[in-house]
Amino acid sequence: MSAEELKEYLATAVALAKEVGPAFKDGFWRTGQFSNVSDFAAEDKLGNEADCVTAVDRYIEKTIFARLRQIYPSHKLVGEESTAETGNGYVVTDHPTWIVDPVDGTNNFVHHFPFTGISIGLAINKQPVVGVIYLPVLDELYTASRGQGAFLNGQPLPLVRAPALTSPTTLSQCALVSEHGSDRTQKTMSSRMASFTRLLTDKQYGGGCLQNLRVTGGACPDLSLVAKGSAELYWECGPHVWDFAAGVVIVTESGGAVFDGAGWWGSNVPESERVPKPLNIWNRKIVAVRYIPDLPGKPGSGKELQKQLAKELLDIVEDIDYAPDGVQ
Repeated sequence: MSAEELKEYLATAVALAKEVGPAFKDGFWRTGQFSNVSDFAAEDKLGNEADCVTAVDRYIEKTIFARLRQIYPSHKLVGEESTAETGNGYVVTDHPTWIVDPVDGTNNFVHHFPFTGISIGLAINKQPVVGVIYLPVLDELYTASRGQGAFLNGQPLPLVRAPALTSPTTLSQCALVSEHGSDRTQKTMSSRMASFTRLLTDKQYGGGCLQNLRVTGGACPDLSLVAKGSAELYWECGPHVWDFAAGVVIVTESGGAVFDGAGWWGSNVPESERVPKPLNIWNRKIVAVRYIPDLPGKPGSGKELQKQLAKELLDIVEDIDYAPDGVQ
C-alpha cells in the first residue's frame, strides 16, 4: 500500500463526507428533504429506548455505500445501520474494508446538540489506515491517513502545541471523555458508574482524582477532542468499530496513542502483566491518549507518559464483557 494509494483513499473519504454534509445539516435542522416529521422518521433502534435511528442515518449510509461500490467494487463495506439490521454477522478479513457511521451521536442529532457527525474509516489487513470525521454543524473536518499526519480543516493536529500543551504525569492532571452508552442493563450501568466514581474520587480514597469527566454523546467528537489536544484521555467499553475506526487514525496521526480498553479493577491480572495492550479495533474496548510532549532532556518520555496514564486509568476501571464486532 503506497502513500499515493492512501492519498487517493483519503480524498475519496473526504469527498463522500462533503457530499452528504448538506443532507446531514438538513436532518439536524429539520429543513429541506427532512423538514417533515414523517421524513425524519426517528425511531427506537432494535427496540432499545436509549438508542435511536433516523431516515437521515439510512440515507447517508446508503449514499456513501453506493458511491464506494462504484469506485471500489472489490472493497468490503461495514456500516452501522446495515450491520445492525443484519445482526453484526459480517466476516472480518484483510481486504480493504470501509467502516462507516453515517450519524455518530444520533441522540445528539435528534436533540439538536451539535456534537454529532459522519465517520468514514478504511481498514486494510484489519488495521485502520484512513480516517475522516466530519462534524457539519460545527464545520469541523478531521482527516488523517497512516504516516501522513492528522488535520482539522487543513491545520495540523494537535492544535495546541508545547509549551501550552502540557505533559501530564497522572490522572489528576487530566480531562477524560467517555460515554454512558446505550446498554442500560442494571449490571452494565452499575459497573460503568462505579468506574466513573473511582476515576473521579480523591486519591486518598483509592480513586484517580480526574480533573474532570466529559460526556459529549459520541465517540467521534470524543476522539476529535483528544486529537485536538482538548482532552487528555478517552476510555470506553462497548462502542462499535464504526464509532471509532476513523478516530483511531486521527488520534494516532496527531501523535496520540491507542490501547485496548479492558480494565483490570477486580480482576486477577497480576501487576507484572498490567501493561497496556495494543488496540484491536474489532474488540469494542478502547483507551486513547493525546499527544504528550517529551519532558525536558528526556527523549521518548512523552510516549512513556501515554502508557503510564493508560495504565493508571485501566487499574481503576472495570472490564465490561462485549461480543467483538464481526466474525474474526
